[in-house]
Amino acid sequence: MLGRLLQLLEDKENGLSLSEISRALNAQTTAVLAMIAYLVQKGKLLEIGLDGGHCASCGLVSDCNLLAARGKRYLRAELRDGKSIPGCVAPIE
Repeated sequence: MLGRLLQLLEDKENGLSLSEISRALNAQTTAVLAMIAYLVQKGKLLEIGLDGGHCASCGLVSDCNLLAARGKRYLRAELRDGKSIPGCVAPIE
């Protein structure tokens, strides 16, 4: 199931929300959240949102249109490779 989750996010440039991932995998939200937490901890996924590491350290978080429109998202970490997130002015470090 972890492989399916990573494969699902492979071509999603803007990432997906928890509910979008749960629907696509036809899995319970709590199970998906546990997998996401594991993959974030292992550095395979980035958590983008007010509680995520990237946005929490961004000085523009209070004015972020991307967060306002989309909320917390999850992206494949290795696909970003230092590039900025579409719609976000802050580069990923």
